Amino acid sequence: MDASVLSRTSTTKQKIHFNFVDSLRGIGAIWVVLYHIYATKKLVELSTILPNWLENITFKWGSLGVAIFFVLSGFVIAHSLRKATISPLYVGRFSLRRLIRLSPPYYVAMILALGFALFSSMVKNEAFAPMNQSFSTGRFIAHLFYVHEFFGFKPFDNIYWTLNLEIQFYLVFCALLGLAQWLNKSSQKLWGRAIVFVPAAIFAAAYPLGVLPDNGNGALFFFPLYYGFLLGIFAYWCWQDSLKSIYFYLYAAVVLAGGIMQSSGFTVTCVVVSILLLEVGRASKMQDLLNWKALQFLGRISYSLYLTHNVVVGTTLFLGFKLLGTGIVTELICMTVAVFASLVFGTIFCEFVEKPAIKLSRKIKLVKGVEAMKA
Repeated sequence: MDASVLSRTSTTKQKIHFNFVDSLRGIGAIWVVLYHIYATKKLVELSTILPNWLENITFKWGSLGVAIFFVLSGFVIAHSLRKATISPLYVGRFSLRRLIRLSPPYYVAMILALGFALFSSMVKNEAFAPMNQSFSTGRFIAHLFYVHEFFGFKPFDNIYWTLNLEIQFYLVFCALLGLAQWLNKSSQKLWGRAIVFVPAAIFAAAYPLGVLPDNGNGALFFFPLYYGFLLGIFAYWCWQDSLKSIYFYLYAAVVLAGGIMQSSGFTVTCVVVSILLLEVGRASKMQDLLNWKALQFLGRISYSLYLTHNVVVGTTLFLGFKLLGTGIVTELICMTVAVFASLVFGTIFCEFVEKPAIKLSRKIKLVKGVEAMKA
């Protein structure tokens, strides 16, 4: 899921743009696109001629783009709320603002996914069953509120699970931060963060260490993957000298050990990205490193690209192989067209769906004159 979707809130009027973050976001987005092209299992002949290392890096490991998104989300939200005073009113306005920011693009993308599923069922002369599950009003309504997983419904598009988790990530962090602030105020000591976030960090680390089993619930509850989000938060706090480096690196080492023991590339990627963010920030390279136009462009459209690419890829590959047949040349043509079409459609979607949603969300003013900022 795109890490930028909840990064537009700030506590100051100053605008700061982390180009390095946008570039990482762009890398994650295009990596996920390539992964889903490969996951269609249509690149049969191309897979036979590519070296294993190139096939892995280009396609098979593309799902790790989601790990990049999660860490970036934590880093950016920590920046966005760095001076916020959390209260029930703030949480309410914050939640409303995020839903207005997130939901219109998500809803439009969902309609597109359903349209593609309907088109596919008509062509194949099959029953309308998005993701091999019958369509129902209840399933549709559950999607509208990001709770379809809780009711046992399959997503209309298999990328929606990340949206469900990111909403949980942000709201839980906002609540934990508010609790830490309340403890600081009540005790008149500055131990609130330690009291709240140390247990949260330990609990989150128990999953990559294998102490607590995922049991396949990673797409339902945020707990098994919250360590990635926390790594991004801790990296930001460490960069801003509100957390000592030894504590961040100790936590990163524990999580990394779990990732190695569990052979989890996802976990290892989370640790690597969080360390990169910290060290690039310390080197004062957030504005300059990877500040390439192509990556910045991908970063800007990353949410729209992420939401829509599966529909575009599916349609392009279906029509391409239908018209051109099979073979290595067809695979290369279809893959290239699928990527290009995804970028074009993502750009249009960003311009006419996502940007209006951003403008609308900014009309919801946070308490104490908090203004919007693009991180």
